[in-house]
Amino acid sequence: MKFSKILLITILSLLIPFYGSFCQNKFPKPDFRPDPPITGYIIKTNNDTIKCDFKKPLLGALKYRPVNSTQKFKKPSTDEVKEYFSTYDSTVYVALYTDTNSSNLNYLKRLEMGKICLYEEDIIVSTYSPNGFSSSNTNIYYYINKDSGVLREIKSNTLINDGSRKKRKEYLLKLISDDPDLAEKFKDEKDFNLKTLRRYIHTYNAFKFSAQVSK
Repeated sequence: MKFSKILLITILSLLIPFYGSFCQNKFPKPDFRPDPPITGYIIKTNNDTIKCDFKKPLLGALKYRPVNSTQKFKKPSTDEVKEYFSTYDSTVYVALYTDTNSSNLNYLKRLEMGKICLYEEDIIVSTYSPNGFSSSNTNIYYYINKDSGVLREIKSNTLINDGSRKKRKEYLLKLISDDPDLAEKFKDEKDFNLKTLRRYIHTYNAFKFSAQVSK
């Protein structure tokens, strides 16, 4: 009997705040408003910039069509579009060759822009087992170039990278060597994660931009 009484008091203590909130309409009302439209732009291979609407299918890549157009939405093609941006992920995608021997352009995410650019390429790799099960993982590669030169891999999440960490660090050090103070700091840097790379590239680009403006 005593236990039942304690249980009843406990349940009532939990229900009273709920009932009070319900009576005072403190619970958030469902928001039935449609999602905001996805907008952005494309830059065509002839350098024309066109404002566009975008949509994200349930599966697959973003699709676009020019604003106020009745055309069907279509995927960006490297034959027609060399760069695009949308508010879906607020990211610029640029068509680039990731290999000097390649004849295929791929859309890469531009993470840093300036005298030195940093790009990301995501490649989904699927594997299939003899028993019919499949799995997939994403290999992520990061590339840099200076003055729109040839891309070079600087980092990846795979076990095999383009050269040792020491050689990749020496390569970036060479690119920023015309900012002696920054280069000296980078020499002593222990981390080589993405956050660190972005910080040094961003700082270098800001340094070069301010030097250009002050001329």
